[in-house]
Order: sequence, then C-alpha cells, then structure tokens
Amino acid sequence: MAGSSRSEKSVGPGDLLRAALDGVRLYRLRSTLTLCSFAAGTAAAVALVAITGGARAELLERLGRLGTDLLRVRAVGVRTPSQPPALTLADGRAIASALPFVDAVAPVRVVDARVLLPDDQFSVQVVGTTPDYFSMRGMRFARGRTFTREESSSGAAVCILGRDTAQRLAARGEVYGSLVKVEERWCRVVGILDTEAFTSGDPGDRRLYVPIGATLRGDLSARQAVGEILVRIDDHAEPEAGARILRRMLSRRHGGSEPFAVETAEALLEQRRGARGILDRLLGGVAFGALLLGSVALAGQTWQSVSLRRAEIAIRRAVGARRADILLQFLLEGITLAALGAAVGVALGLLGSFWAAALGGWGWVIPAGSLAAMLGTIAILGVGASIYPAYRAATLDPVEALRDER
Repeated sequence: MAGSSRSEKSVGPGDLLRAALDGVRLYRLRSTLTLCSFAAGTAAAVALVAITGGARAELLERLGRLGTDLLRVRAVGVRTPSQPPALTLADGRAIASALPFVDAVAPVRVVDARVLLPDDQFSVQVVGTTPDYFSMRGMRFARGRTFTREESSSGAAVCILGRDTAQRLAARGEVYGSLVKVEERWCRVVGILDTEAFTSGDPGDRRLYVPIGATLRGDLSARQAVGEILVRIDDHAEPEAGARILRRMLSRRHGGSEPFAVETAEALLEQRRGARGILDRLLGGVAFGALLLGSVALAGQTWQSVSLRRAEIAIRRAVGARRADILLQFLLEGITLAALGAAVGVALGLLGSFWAAALGGWGWVIPAGSLAAMLGTIAILGVGASIYPAYRAATLDPVEALRDER
C-alpha cells in the first residue's frame, strides 16, 4: 500500500484545467444544453434584480416628489342607483372648510371618453379635477400651465394632456394650443404633462384632464359623486392622526357608514411594497427554479461524463493520478460549465433589464448586495451539482472499471 501511495503523482493546476476543458468539449451538445440552462436561470435572476431595483428606486423618487403630507380618500364598493354616492363634491368642500389642518383639497371625477379626430378616434380617461391636483401629485409640465380657479369652477373648455395622449395627437401636428374634440365638446389644450407621479391604480399618462366643473351636471352639482378626494395637510399635522379625524368627519356626514377608504402616502407606499414583494418572491422563485433546473442538467451531464469515461479514469488512476486530481478535474468541468452559463446569463440579463427599464421609463439600478447574493447562489449550485459525480469518479475502483469495459 505504501508503494502504491508513493506512485501517485500530483497533477498541476494547468493540467487539471486543460483536462476539464477537454471534458467539456468532448460532449458538445450536452455541454451546450447545460450551459443554456444555467444561462436562462442567470438571465432571469439578473433581470429580476435590475428591473425590481430600478422600479423600486423610481417608486421612492416619486414618493419623495409627492411628499408624506398627502391623504387620499377614495370610494369603495359598488353603489346602486338608489344609494347615495360614496363621496361627493360637497364632501370635498366640507373637508376644506371644516378641518383647520387641511391646506388644499382636490376632488377627482374620472370618466371614460373618446377623442374624436377627422378620420379616427381613440379612448382616454377624462379626469375632472382642480388646479391643486397637479401640485399635490407632484406632476411636471412639459409645456403650458394648470387650470385657473375660475376655469375649474366654471367648467371652462380647456384641457391638459397626459404625455401618451399628447404623443398620440402630435402625429397630426402641433398639439399645444390646439382644439381637441372630446365626445361632443371642444376644448383648448393649455398644458401638456411631462411625467406622472406616484399614486395607486394609475393607468399611466393616457389621460386628458379637464376642470371638474366640465364633468358636472348643472343641477345639484355639490351632491354629485366623485371617485376620490386628495387632501394635503399642513407640516405640523400628523398624517395618521389627520386620517383618523378625516374618517370620523366623513362617517358622520354619511350617517355612520364608511363607503370610502382614507389612505396616507405611507400606506400607499406600503401597498405598493407589498404587491411588489409578492411579485419579487414569485419572480425570484421562477429564477431559482430555472437555476435549479440548470443544476440538475449540470449534475446529469457530469454524471454521464463519469459513466462514459470510466476507462479513462481507470487508466489515469493506474498511471499515478491521485483521487484528489480526478475529483478536481470533474469538479472543474462542472464549475466551468456553470461559469460560462452564468457569464452568458449575466450579459443577457443586463441587456434585457436595460431594455425593459428603457421601455418602462424607470431607472436602471442593480443593487450590489442582491447581485452578489445571486452570483453566490449560482456558484453554490454549480459546485453542489458537480461535487457528488466528481466524488464518484474519484472513488471509482480502476480494476472494476476496466473489467466493466470488456
């Protein structure tokens, strides 16, 4: 046994790496499929990190523009024609006059409508509101201005276009200052928005904004329904305390019922975080599953490589290769495939996430900690998938292997 031990010769790192690369090239098709499996999982994981990181940064930036001093009252549930509205224009006026800590109030009515063109038409959401709405929402104007107080109360024939609506109309010429026909009513464009700000349930910039008076009937306008009321409180008021007072006041106005919800900006952020957290976990599970499938393919590739090269292993052991050398060779084969797949996947994931961020209009952010954790997971899976087949190759009995080859 001592003589056998002395006859084993150490193999240099370069020799081991060359042997591992030869093993990868020996079974090109299986190696390519394994590499693709790892690349797909890595690309999914990188894209997840980049897309959610960018979207999260955009969300926080929008919340910063919005501020934490905003309360949102929205109607909930389905109301029958016989029931009174969940929220009314009169509720907004009562909030502005009765609560001393309130700085501004913006009631909102949203209706679906059509923009009519000479030879075309398209659907938009018409938002009736007041001038304070745009500053409360942190909206920026690419051109023009908001409504005046007089235009808002009188329902003047003016409108403000969301960015996407303006782009749709721009194909027909200059939009700013032009007349737009919304259903049967003409209105002049006095402003074009640059971006939307954070809010819950926005469809984006495919909107057209008009003075709230333009959406109201001439009779009993104060009792007409609104979909939501935005309330900005002063700097000295606590948002949560203000929300409680506002809820009690509106409940008394509605006979003790609460067909509405009062939300703070922080609550809206938490809702978004919760929804995004569910999506993150779902996409993370998909990415991990893809990586796991790649690991299974890698384990199968390494195991089959060991089975088909039993004679080679036996001969190498017979001429003095140590068990550690055989172990490292097959381990390096697996790690090489995992590394190549990870490199391709990282490149695809970065490219795909950059493209998605450009389309979505948010920043492209890759948190270093998340990326490092993801690469660490890939490394662990690559080593874990290769270690047992490599161990089996290292412990293979040369005599038995040669006898099986006969």
